[in-house]
Amino acid sequence: MAVIQIVRFRTNSNVEETAFRTLNERFQREVAPTLPGLVRREATVSEDGEWVLVLRYTDMESAHKAGRSDTSDISQAFMQMIDMSSMSASFYTIISE
Repeated sequence: MAVIQIVRFRTNSNVEETAFRTLNERFQREVAPTLPGLVRREATVSEDGEWVLVLRYTDMESAHKAGRSDTSDISQAFMQMIDMSSMSASFYTIISE
C-alpha cells in the first residue's frame, strides 16, 4: 500500500533562507528522482519558517529505507542545515484516494 511521509522541521538559525531554498531545489531535481519507491515530493514553508515535506512512496518499506539509503553530498548538506531538535517524521498508510 502507498504511504505518505510528513516531515516537519526548521532550519538552523544561521542558515539563510535563500541558500536553503536553493539547496532544496537541487535536492528536488537531483536526489528525489533517484530514491527508490518515491512517487512525489512536495516541500512547503510557513510564514514563520517551519518547513513541511510531504512525500509519497509506493510502500512502507521504501519510505523507511529512503532516508537511510541516500548518502549524497546534497543530502548531507541538506541535513546539516536543519535544526534536528525541531525535526519530526511520521508515516501514514493511504487507505483511500
